[in-house]
Amino acid sequence: MPVADLRFPSRLLAGGGPAAPDPRVLRAMAAPVIGQFDPDFTAIMDDVMQLARGAFLTHNARCFPVSGLAPAGLEALLNTLVEPGDRVAIGGEPGFITATAEVARRYGAEVVPLGTPARLVAVPLVDTTTGCRVDVRNLGTQAHAQGARLIVEATSALGACELRVDDWRIDACVAGVDHAVGAPSGMTLVTYTSEVEALMQARAAPVKTSYLDLLQLQAYWSPERLNHHTAPTSLVYGLREALRLLHADGLVASWARHRRVGAALRAGLVALGLEASGEPPYAIVTLPAGQDEASARRTLLDQFGVHVRCVAERTWRIGLLGADARLDAALRVLTAVEDVLRQSGAVGAALDAYGRP
Repeated sequence: MPVADLRFPSRLLAGGGPAAPDPRVLRAMAAPVIGQFDPDFTAIMDDVMQLARGAFLTHNARCFPVSGLAPAGLEALLNTLVEPGDRVAIGGEPGFITATAEVARRYGAEVVPLGTPARLVAVPLVDTTTGCRVDVRNLGTQAHAQGARLIVEATSALGACELRVDDWRIDACVAGVDHAVGAPSGMTLVTYTSEVEALMQARAAPVKTSYLDLLQLQAYWSPERLNHHTAPTSLVYGLREALRLLHADGLVASWARHRRVGAALRAGLVALGLEASGEPPYAIVTLPAGQDEASARRTLLDQFGVHVRCVAERTWRIGLLGADARLDAALRVLTAVEDVLRQSGAVGAALDAYGRP
C-alpha cells in the first residue's frame, strides 16, 4: 500500500535536553556520503577530535566520539577499564546510580557507595532530577587521595556550563552530543588521560565487548585507522559542524548565554507563582496542587509546540540548550506555560500562594 511522505510538526524542545540541532548542522548532514577512509573524511575526523578537545578544555591525546548514545560512551569506559573484582563507587541521581551500577556489575565490578575506597569513581556533572551541579572538583581530589580514577558523565553540561577537564583533574569524561553541543543524537564524546589509557593497556584479560573496546576505537580514530567499524558518516558531519559552531560562538560565551537564558526563564516561572529550583540553564518546576500534569504537558505540546520533561510527580524539568538557548525562546516557553496554567485556573491559584504584589 502507498506510504505517505514523512511530515513533522515544529517543536521547541524545552525539556533540558536533547536539543534541536542548528539548521547549519542539519545542512551539513545532507552532504554526500564518502568512504570512511577517504582522505577528506579522515580530515573531518581529525577536525572533530581537535574541536572536541577545545570543548572539554583538555590536551588529552585521546578525545574522540563513540558511535552510540551517552550510555554507550559510559559503558565503553567501564567495559575497557573494569576488571573482575574492581570496586566502583557511583554517585549522583538515583537513576544514574542504578543504570551505571547495572553496567559495572555486568563487567564483574563490586559497586560501592560514593565515599567508599574504590578503583573507579563515576558521577554525573549535572544531576538532571535536581538541575544542580555535582562538585566534581572536590570529588576528584578525594578520589585521587584514595588512588581512584574519576569518571564524569557530562552530557547535560558540555557547552552549557563550566567544565574544565584538565584543570579539574578529571581522569575520564563522557558527554552525549545532542544537548548543548547541538549535534544530532547518535554519538558520544569520550576523553581520558594517558594514565587511564595505561590502565586499559595493562588489563590482565581482553575486554568483554569488542564494539565498545576503547583501545580499538582510539586506534580507529588515530593515524592507525584500525578498521573497527564504519562510523555513521552523516552524524560525523553534523558533529563536526556543531563543534565548529560552538568554537565560533566561544566556549565561555556559550556558558554565559546558557546561564543568562536559564536565569531569565527561571525568573519568569517564579513570576508566574511556580516553585522553581536548580541551577541555570535548568529549572525544576513544581506545578500547583491539583494540576493535571500530563494534561498540561500535552496542551503545551499540542497548542504551543513546546516540549517539557516530567521528572517526578507534578514536576517538570525546563531548559533551553544549544541553538534554542535564546531569550525569545524563553519568552515563548513562559507565554505557553502561563496560558496552559491559566486555562486550568492554576495561574491565579499559584500567584495567590506565591503572594501577589
